[in-house]
Amino acid sequence: LDSLMEEIRGKNLERTLDVWIGIGGGSTMDTAKGLSILCNNDGPSIKYKGFPKDLNKPLPVIAIPSTTGSGSEVVYNASFIDEDSQTKMGINYTSHYPEMAILDTAIVSSAPRSVLASSGCDALVHTLESYMSKETNENAQFFSKKAYSLIMSNMPLILKGKSDLQNWQNMQWAAVYAMLALSNSTSGPSGALSYYLGTNFKVNHGVAGGVFIGKICKYNHLNGYHGLSNLYEGKDQNKMDREKKSSLVVQQIEELLDMANMPNNLSEFGVKEEDLKGFNEFSVQVKASFDLNPVEIDPRQVSDLFINI
Repeated sequence: LDSLMEEIRGKNLERTLDVWIGIGGGSTMDTAKGLSILCNNDGPSIKYKGFPKDLNKPLPVIAIPSTTGSGSEVVYNASFIDEDSQTKMGINYTSHYPEMAILDTAIVSSAPRSVLASSGCDALVHTLESYMSKETNENAQFFSKKAYSLIMSNMPLILKGKSDLQNWQNMQWAAVYAMLALSNSTSGPSGALSYYLGTNFKVNHGVAGGVFIGKICKYNHLNGYHGLSNLYEGKDQNKMDREKKSSLVVQQIEELLDMANMPNNLSEFGVKEEDLKGFNEFSVQVKASFDLNPVEIDPRQVSDLFINI
C-alpha cells in the first residue's frame, strides 16, 4: 500500500484524483479504500491501523467485485498483511463505506472455476460463522439464511459448468448478504485459523477458510449444537427433528467443499508436524474468537481437532 502511495505522490497525482475505482477481489477493493485515505491523510499506512478517527475526508470509492466472496464492496473495513511481521491488520474507518458497488455478472462469470471455488467458500465462511456465533442476532441470521440458500442453490451449478448469468448474479448477492450477516455478528474459529494458515503459509483467504469451516460445523453438530437445522430447506423438513436436519446441513456443507476441491490435508500447503505447535499457540492468543463458537473449543488442541497433515 505504501509503495503504491509513494508512486502516486512521486507523480504528484494525489491531489488530482477525484475517486478511486477498485475492480477486483477483496484485496483490490481494500487497496482502493486504503489509497483513498492516504491521498488526503499524511504518513505511512500503519499510522491508521485499527479504527482511526477524525481523518481528513477520504476520496470516494467505487467498488466493482470480480469475485463472489469477500463482500468488501459493502463495508468500510480494509484488510492488509504486514509481510515483515506476518500480521494481518486493517484500516477500519467507519465513515468510509464505498460510495457505490457495481455487481457486474459479466466480470465475475469470466473467472476460472478455482476463483469461484475459493471466493464462494469465503462467502460460506462468513455465512456460517456469523450464524453460529454466540453474538449472532435476528438481523445477522436473516442475512445468513438468505446467503446460505443462494450459495447452496447456485454454487454447485457453477462448479459443474451448468450455470447461467442468473446463477452468477445470485452468488454475487450471496456474498453481499454473507458480509451483511458478518457485519451484524462476528467471525469465529474458522476465521482465526484461516488467518494463521493464510499469513504463515501464503494460502488464499477463501481456501484457508474453506479448509476449516466444514470441520468446525461438524464438530459443533457432534457436540450438541443443532442450530444449523434452521438452514435446512428440504421438502420433508417438518418430519425431522433438529438433530437430523442439522446433520443434513453439515452433509451439504461437506459435499460443497468437496466439490470445490477444498484440501483436507494441510501438507499440500507445506504444513508439517513441527508446525502444529504454532497453530495452537496462535489459537491461544486469539482465544476470544474461539469463545464465540457455540461449542467450547480448547485452543490448545486445535491441531488435534481440525488439522490433518
